[in-house]
Amino acid sequence: MSISNNILHHIENFTAQRDKELLAFSLLKSIRNILSPAQSSIITLNKRDEPTMEITLTGGDRCTFNHSNIELSPEVRKSIDYMNAWHLEEFVDAYEDHHLSIHLLKQSRQHAQYLIVTLDKKPSKSENYIIKGMLSIYSNFSSLLIEAQTDELTGLMNRKTFEESIVKLHNNQNTDDSSQNDQSNWIAIIDLDHFKSINDNYGHLYGDEVLIHVSRVMQHTFRMDDLLFRFGGEEFVVLMKHRTKQECEDLLETLRQNVQQIQLPKIDAISVSIGACQFQEDIFHITLIDQADQALYYSKQNGRNRVTFFDHVVSEGLAVDSQVHSGDIDLF
Repeated sequence: MSISNNILHHIENFTAQRDKELLAFSLLKSIRNILSPAQSSIITLNKRDEPTMEITLTGGDRCTFNHSNIELSPEVRKSIDYMNAWHLEEFVDAYEDHHLSIHLLKQSRQHAQYLIVTLDKKPSKSENYIIKGMLSIYSNFSSLLIEAQTDELTGLMNRKTFEESIVKLHNNQNTDDSSQNDQSNWIAIIDLDHFKSINDNYGHLYGDEVLIHVSRVMQHTFRMDDLLFRFGGEEFVVLMKHRTKQECEDLLETLRQNVQQIQLPKIDAISVSIGACQFQEDIFHITLIDQADQALYYSKQNGRNRVTFFDHVVSEGLAVDSQVHSGDIDLF
């Protein structure tokens, strides 16, 4: 394959993706095919410069995502600190037996993402030119993808992205090693209490301000690999990965308490009702949504401002695993 056709092939792979993780995988695969690096990865750092996610391409075409116990080598840390100090978007450093090439992919107030490539030799001018072009295409398409998947008001993922996400997470549950240590995936439906009265009494612009504050609390409460969605109105959904039930319960309780700490003029207190359930291998994802919905309905019918798990509703004799009936939230 000629160089031009090869580049076109990689561009085609980029623009065929509709998933941020697959887009990152496509980038790493393209870098591998063009530069044949000893190692390549995408690292995300939070605003305290702590690594929160690492995406690597291992043997074959397997892409791994790590969200815990991520260690940056002293060389990588030194280079990133240098880039931050001088506001650089790329940096190449030479060592005795390798070259380290680091590129800033995107940066916000909350996160910074870097492509880190370890090479046996310094990339040539033509290789650098190709890489810069590929990164530019990646950055532009990534921005378009994020814009299409994001709720304009809150910055959370939007409703149309939810079904693809829950199907993917449900399918991965069967091959996930987390089940071996009592961890699982979870879905929680979050509903603002008495939100209609806020809109009626103070107007929709004030209601939008409440939604923005709640979404910010959600973003600060959950981990980066948890998936946060706004469905419209006052309805939110979170998909949590690799947690024990106690961890999930503690996190949702923290969210409930954090929402109560929001202080806005005119409103005495803001609260949320939450319903949650655990992913099960033999339960269809639509049934999981209904189970979380039933748990939410229980929370709203029993005083609001509380967290309820579906297994608690079952233990109370108010539902059984095989039942499918609607609560007061319409997801589809």
